[in-house]
Amino acid sequence: MSTPLQEAVAEVVAAVAPLTIAVAVLSIIFLGFSWTNLVQLLVGALFTTVGLFLFLRGTRIALLPMGEMIGAYLPKHGSMALLVATSFIFTFSVTIADPSVHVLVSQVASFPDAGINPSLLAVLISGGMGLLVTIAILRIILNVPIKYILLGVYSAVIILSFFTKPELVPFFFDSGSVSTGPMAVPCIISLGLGTASVLQRKQSLADGFGLVGLATLGPILVLMIWGVFV
Repeated sequence: MSTPLQEAVAEVVAAVAPLTIAVAVLSIIFLGFSWTNLVQLLVGALFTTVGLFLFLRGTRIALLPMGEMIGAYLPKHGSMALLVATSFIFTFSVTIADPSVHVLVSQVASFPDAGINPSLLAVLISGGMGLLVTIAILRIILNVPIKYILLGVYSAVIILSFFTKPELVPFFFDSGSVSTGPMAVPCIISLGLGTASVLQRKQSLADGFGLVGLATLGPILVLMIWGVFV
């Protein structure tokens, strides 16, 4: 019988190995065989495997339980203002620390002519995530159907896209998917499930999901608003 640690290692290897093989095959086809390139690829894959394993273990040991406890505690013992503030701060923190956001910021920093401040970009993306997750948590508490929130936010995004620089619109839409990285998504889901678990509703499981779908709209909406004024 495999232990949780062995299962975690197998999960990471299963995620990294196919990508490593694909990159190795493409490298040989297009660049030719090179022992130097192959060794560099294997060393990089090893570092990636170890780093991803440690990252996921830390997330599961610390951040996921914390998200569930916050989501379960605040609706019962905290005020609505405390719930809003904590949900925003928690989501903002895990998003701005997410590796996917850092990759996006580093890519933007490599194009100084884009006219986008990388540091401001990270704050806007994280703030957008925090805003929409907070709205999603309030939706769960107030039992508002998710379709109305989605309709309102999508309508706002579409309308704002006509007033934003056309060359920035595709980048803004991509920011939504980039922000939902391996650190932010588990924490956001755990926060929603923790909140829904204390409400004792028949649809509590369904209430706990949908946060990620709403969260992806947060960076898009905030960046669209910012794009109107730049």
